[in-house]
Amino acid sequence: METSIDKRTYNVEEDMTAVGGGLTEVLNNIPSVEVDNDGNVSLRGSGSVTILIDGRQSALSSGDGALDGIPASAIERIELVTNPSAKYNPEGTAGIINIVLKKKKLRGINTNVQLSAASENLFSGSLGFNIRNEKFNFYVNYSYRHREGFRNNFNERTSFYDNTTEFLKQGRLGTDFRESHTGKVGSDFFISENQVLGISVSGTNTDRIRRGKQENERYIDDNLTQMWDRKVYDPRNRKSIDINANYKLDFNDKKGNIIIAATQSIGDEDAIGEFEEFYLNPNGTTPSNPYRFQNQIRSDFRSKFTFSADLERSINDKMKYDAGLQAIINRQNESNFLEYYDTLTGQVVPDPNVNNELVFNENILSAYGIFGHQVSEKFKYQAGVRLEQALTEPKLLTTNESFENNYFSFFPSLHLTYGNDKQGSFFGSYSRRINRPSTWSLNPFPVYSDPLNLRKGNPEIQPEYINSYELGYEKIWKSASITGTVYFKETVNRIQRIRQFFDDGVSVTTFANVDESYDYGVEVVSTYSPFSWWKNMLALNAYESRLSANIDGTRLSNKGVSWDVKLNSTFSFFDNTTAIQINAQYIAPRYTVQGYYQRNPGIDIGFTRTLLDKKMVLGVRVSDVFNQKGFYFEINDGDVIQETDYKWTTRRLYLTLSYKFGNLTTKNKELREKIKDAEIPN
Repeated sequence: METSIDKRTYNVEEDMTAVGGGLTEVLNNIPSVEVDNDGNVSLRGSGSVTILIDGRQSALSSGDGALDGIPASAIERIELVTNPSAKYNPEGTAGIINIVLKKKKLRGINTNVQLSAASENLFSGSLGFNIRNEKFNFYVNYSYRHREGFRNNFNERTSFYDNTTEFLKQGRLGTDFRESHTGKVGSDFFISENQVLGISVSGTNTDRIRRGKQENERYIDDNLTQMWDRKVYDPRNRKSIDINANYKLDFNDKKGNIIIAATQSIGDEDAIGEFEEFYLNPNGTTPSNPYRFQNQIRSDFRSKFTFSADLERSINDKMKYDAGLQAIINRQNESNFLEYYDTLTGQVVPDPNVNNELVFNENILSAYGIFGHQVSEKFKYQAGVRLEQALTEPKLLTTNESFENNYFSFFPSLHLTYGNDKQGSFFGSYSRRINRPSTWSLNPFPVYSDPLNLRKGNPEIQPEYINSYELGYEKIWKSASITGTVYFKETVNRIQRIRQFFDDGVSVTTFANVDESYDYGVEVVSTYSPFSWWKNMLALNAYESRLSANIDGTRLSNKGVSWDVKLNSTFSFFDNTTAIQINAQYIAPRYTVQGYYQRNPGIDIGFTRTLLDKKMVLGVRVSDVFNQKGFYFEINDGDVIQETDYKWTTRRLYLTLSYKFGNLTTKNKELREKIKDAEIPN
């Protein structure tokens, strides 16, 4: 872990408990970060977090389960920015998580090969190659991952209507298959000592197939009234590609630089849902219409073009400023088609209430300026503001509905630090940020994997704004460090999932703007090495949430204290050629306006042994040693109580082999710094 004025950086290559896994497993090891059963990421308990790939918004990180399609072997480091400055795009009220993919910087010709296999039919591999001299750096990285496993959920819902009690019991057993290919190829051309041109292409192709059988029972006042089985076949394919070009010019006076960047990101997802239902009477006999089915076809196309120009300039040794412009052109198209078996006519007919097409157009123009001043040896500050004009318009083509929403926003930021290495440093920060509704939360097309528990978006939700304040202290000793932060967040129009229940027994999960939301808490991240062979990192995050909302005339409110703790302990032996690493964590319940949810974490253990002058690495690890990982949520709106448990394949035994070879490495410190300065920042 490395800490700077506005971010923390985690070196993924040193995380042995993530070897052979995916990006979601890596993120779950990072302090204050959580990933739920659907792959949704939260930071300090908030799901409004922006995920960047190599510093840019990307189709690689958008869509259901997209993050887990990126193998851990393809990741170099992860940057965490909880209170970003005005220089950053203001999306994500909880902050920014930047995933930096591998891009070798060693001189000469270098190659790295890694192979992993795990129990329950999981295997992966990666290949990295780069060649570098004084004129250019060319690199290629490719990763493959194949994963099989089970995915089960169990649901119980009790509904109270007048003097009647209805009870629904559901149990789903199923399989979950995923196969992904991830690659990156690019080159940096060193035009002169002060000019660098970089070009890169990144892409991923992921197939996911989920199959399952759900058993359903419905009771009225403890009397069984209906039984049926539902079979689900849900294959989907995601393709995405990012094309990026960067140009960096360092001024001759060495007092600053200009970086110009353009990125075209394209993503496409196709999904099919085949659902069959088989009914039985309560006495076990077959009804007159025992069979029903639904077929659903969904497609999602995304295109995002981003252009930015950034200037960094030092006025003198004490003062500097940054300024920049950015334009984002975002186009998305989602279509949905559902057909079902009509028991009255005996024919397959389309569903006009569901079939539709959503087109989402969004243009964002912004400019920012930042001024930094080193007032004294102990005190420095950085202040800035970002101005932004957003033009958005979701359109439902089939129903000819449009939901235009244009808005102008300003986003100030302030960062202060006071102290030195001997006494430690105090720091404080403020930022204003935004969470824009995604097409996933806007799209009103229901997902029919379970017709009694539907999920759909709300095209009328508005963006949420947050005012975020942080105050903390950091001290580094020879063998220990501690960073403590107190934070407060005021959110306006907070976007949150809402579960609505209807008299026909159907529940719908959608999105709504919560009227009021306040979170305040404390985060502590500490490291301690009592001996040179034993290193520890302990992270604690605790906060209270206060929520209230008015949903369809009903006033809802909730509050509660949530907390989590994570421990990473590494033991090194035999001149650092052998290491054992343990990751353990606990996560307390998280509160929503209607209830709470909880992710059950576990313990991971990894072992590595380096051979052949550290060119070869052998690894063994066990994920979720006690098979505890899962997900649970409870909703209670007074008339309906719903409890749901999710469990999937989490305990695996991994075996890994990694081998590096090349003809030259960058060992000279002066040369390393020269290479670092020449790189274009992600």
